[in-house]
Amino acid sequence: MALLLGFLGALPWVTAQTPPNVVTETVPSQPPSGLSGDSTIPPLTGGSAGKPPQLAGAPPLTAPATADAPAITLWYGATLPAGHRGDPQKWVNILGNVASAAPLTALHYTLNGGPTRPLAVGPDNMRLARPGDFNIELDYTDLRAGANSVVITAVDETGATAQATVTVDYRGGSVTWSPQTYIYDWATATRIDDLAQVVDGEWALDGGGVRPTVFDFDRLLALGDLSWRDYTVTVPITVFGIDESGYAGASNGPGVGVMVRWQGHYDAGNGVTPRTGWRRLGGLGWYRWQKEGEVYTEGFQLLGHNGRELGTSARRLNFGVTYIFKLAVTTNPDPALPATYRFKVWSASQAEPVAWDIERRGMAGEPTGGSLLLLAHHVDARFGAVRVDLAAVRPRPTLTILTDGAGGGRIVTSPALPPRFGEDVLLFPAPDLGSRFGGWAGALEGTANPGVVTLFESTSITATFTTGGNGIALPVVLGNE
Repeated sequence: MALLLGFLGALPWVTAQTPPNVVTETVPSQPPSGLSGDSTIPPLTGGSAGKPPQLAGAPPLTAPATADAPAITLWYGATLPAGHRGDPQKWVNILGNVASAAPLTALHYTLNGGPTRPLAVGPDNMRLARPGDFNIELDYTDLRAGANSVVITAVDETGATAQATVTVDYRGGSVTWSPQTYIYDWATATRIDDLAQVVDGEWALDGGGVRPTVFDFDRLLALGDLSWRDYTVTVPITVFGIDESGYAGASNGPGVGVMVRWQGHYDAGNGVTPRTGWRRLGGLGWYRWQKEGEVYTEGFQLLGHNGRELGTSARRLNFGVTYIFKLAVTTNPDPALPATYRFKVWSASQAEPVAWDIERRGMAGEPTGGSLLLLAHHVDARFGAVRVDLAAVRPRPTLTILTDGAGGGRIVTSPALPPRFGEDVLLFPAPDLGSRFGGWAGALEGTANPGVVTLFESTSITATFTTGGNGIALPVVLGNE
């Protein structure tokens, strides 16, 4: 299987060892550091006294355009592979930059000849780092198998127009995951998306590793699949410097590390695109730098779902030294309890320590699975070959639809069930003659018709039908009952 990369063929079948699930440490009692849609990074409440940082080199700037029309640059080329190494999140990202001598009046795209959708242009102090940056988010469940055409159009105030076409070659569903060891060895890759999906930023292969070329808010690479449940990630990371602008809001301090059980950005309720919600996660093990006035603080931090701080370690990280970051997630045998997260870091020149630096249970409501992210937040760092000891995967989510009330009816769904992870399922109520639709309960609330639910987890929805109506004629939809 093509997924078994580098020297994986020489590795034995590996199942991650399952450490004890009962953790005696208690999660610090503290209020949430923000709603799950809050764009700010939670602060580091523990750490050692820091020092003025070794700054990263200035990122390259986009040259000002001098041509008569806008110039669209596609960072990862006109052909983009997607899904061939799993579906790591809800979105497939197309990233690039548009430069224009005259102010832009429009930037938009179409997918497979569909409706025109507007694009935001950077900088936005978050995911779009530089003037002209853009990030297209394509729902992977909207992509056809094989070639998908994305046409990007830029128009300036003089009426000059430029277009660029990206062919997204989508091969989702082609990977069969099983408990074993997977190696993502950058030395075997000719381009980054041979192994990973770029979520944010410009990245480059570098000395057998991978490294962001522009240091800004949440430069992200996603690996793996939404079906991953329990696994251990091990990756060498070398930090060369940090971007001092990361101390300001909304960044709240540079950081570098690994996130597990990632499912993708979501709407934070602020109307911003690309989406900025990020706190729907399992665990984030990373190193943080912070500054209050002229006082510097730094240390290791483990964050959980909704951005809650689970634990810290005041150990120091030095620039130019390669460290091994290891983060494990294990489902609790009691389904009512969150998973257990274990995080440790050591110098690559030393043997792995037996003890974990931080061990904590996660937070209620956290995802039961998801992919992993490599994260460089205002940090110049190289990530080496990634090892994943995959211990368990989860099946596709299920949707259970119940009916209640004195009336009668049924629900028609589109698309047909069972859904894929992250699928947006439309629910059309169909009351019987003499009944009417009264509303939703469970994973949906209110009376929206149709109702819409996005399924990352198995869930149950109840439709209430009351008496006194005349029934309803359903629109023609593709779905099932």
